[in-house]
Amino acid sequence: MMRIAITRPEGKGLQLSQLLNQQDIYNVHTPVLRIVPCELSPNELAPLQEADIIVFISQDAVRQLALRVNTLPQSAQLFAVGEQTALAIQTHFSRHAITPKQQDSEGLLALAQLQQLETKQVVLVKGQGGRALLAKTMKQRGAILNMCAVYKRVAQQSTSDVWLDHWRSEQIDGIVITSNAAIDAIFDCQHTENLTWLKTRLFFLVSQRSASYLEDSYGVESQHIHVASGPGDLAIFTSIVPNQHQQGSHMSEQDTQSEPVQQHVEPPATQPIFKQKVSKLAVLALLVAMVGGAATTGLIIHGQQISDKTYAALAQLRADNTQLSEQLKQTQAQLIGLKQQQLQVNKNIEQQLALQTQTVDAQLQAALSQAKQQISPALNSEVHYLQRMAQFKANAEQDYQGAIAVLQRLYQVVQNEVDNTALLSAIATDIATLQAQPKPAFEALYMQLHGMLQQVDDLALKMLQLPELKPQIDNQLSGDVGDFKSNFKKTWQALVDDFIQVRTREVAVIDPLLDAEQQQLLRAQLRSHLSQAQTALMDKQASIFFSALESAEATLVQFYNPQDSAVQSMQTSLVALLQAPLKFSSQINLQSATAVKEWLQ
Repeated sequence: MMRIAITRPEGKGLQLSQLLNQQDIYNVHTPVLRIVPCELSPNELAPLQEADIIVFISQDAVRQLALRVNTLPQSAQLFAVGEQTALAIQTHFSRHAITPKQQDSEGLLALAQLQQLETKQVVLVKGQGGRALLAKTMKQRGAILNMCAVYKRVAQQSTSDVWLDHWRSEQIDGIVITSNAAIDAIFDCQHTENLTWLKTRLFFLVSQRSASYLEDSYGVESQHIHVASGPGDLAIFTSIVPNQHQQGSHMSEQDTQSEPVQQHVEPPATQPIFKQKVSKLAVLALLVAMVGGAATTGLIIHGQQISDKTYAALAQLRADNTQLSEQLKQTQAQLIGLKQQQLQVNKNIEQQLALQTQTVDAQLQAALSQAKQQISPALNSEVHYLQRMAQFKANAEQDYQGAIAVLQRLYQVVQNEVDNTALLSAIATDIATLQAQPKPAFEALYMQLHGMLQQVDDLALKMLQLPELKPQIDNQLSGDVGDFKSNFKKTWQALVDDFIQVRTREVAVIDPLLDAEQQQLLRAQLRSHLSQAQTALMDKQASIFFSALESAEATLVQFYNPQDSAVQSMQTSLVALLQAPLKFSSQINLQSATAVKEWLQ
């Protein structure tokens, strides 16, 4: 009996194992890969909310996205590569997804809803790596494509020798593999004898692409490879059963052929010997009859008659058994013929499907190559523009977050192109460099200056404090005739006060006072210096920024009251700002500039 090893990830392949158990086919479940979620930023998830079309590549893609997003936009159409993926979408998002009859990338691209994608926002939810057929074809059809890689496949062990030793001890005949990543994990062994043993096993795959990969990459012969009609457990089981039944039918045929031969040879060997014994008994009975009398002779004759009847019944049973064996042999031969015909029909159908698939793949590859040549100038322009924009934002504007966003867009544009390893590495290095740059507190400094501008009108100017007025002389006239001089002086002063009022103060020199217009001009001067510092801060002009602050401090010291608490607070703030460590002119050399030039060449 065939013994099967199932390599699907944990939680998958249970139905396949149950089906094999029902057929008494021994199987072991050895997951060789595990699913690891990818970290996604809000910027990478944002395109989902604006998407017109969302395409899910696998069940794992649905489950991993459901851990990060609760709902999908109602306006977006959902597509799934297979029915199991559509069922996962229904389970996690309560939404219906469109699935193709041919459950693969080619079948999905053949859907009528995905033919005209001009200006459509398309999000491809998938794992890292895999085929680039969907992405390239959709971009050729005019889609604005965003990739959302939510998981990656990682091998459970650093080498496959542990699995291979276990399978060899279990005498495994066939191995179920559902992805190219699993093929790489299984063939990553250190011992030559394990690799030699592995190449002689039967491989049950889910796509012709994996079959070609297994032949080309690891030299497995085509007669050891069987491709199922689909990725589901039932399709894989259907590809295993004909091989198992073929082996079982061959063994039954051998048993059936051996049994009639034994029955046919047996009667001639036994029957003459048995009759020879009867003849001896007959002779012995005759001698006894001659000696013992007629009674004994009658008993012997009666026993001989019974033996003849027994011999006749046994002969008839043997004849019937031989006839039944012949009929059983004919029936088994007919059954074997029917199974062989069915296998031949299935094989012909698979060959035709494989040939058609290869033809379609060749046509698509030719069309893709031609389309790639046609869109290459547009791609060159877009890549150049994005890289230069990132360089401008990083150095001219020092907008590091903006530069990071532009580089992330550049990464998405080139990640599905060929020979892009060095470019992607350079982009990732630039993003890490920008994220590590110190971020000056421009906003905090700007708001601090804004608050100081609001306080200008409340600051106290240097104003002269007038002393108290002298007490006025008593102007009451005296009734005494001897005081006529004093009375005359008082009368004269009263007469003068009617025309000019003179008041005196206890101060030798009086400085000129500031009128309202002059006060307004002084406040406008201080406000102008602070506004100039704000503008220089936003324009990243350090020399102008510090020069404006020094002018503001000088104006404050010269024209404002140093005893006022508000003036003292503003002066302290200006001194702190003058000591702020600001660097506006640092240059960052992005590695992506050189990498883009080399990649486009």
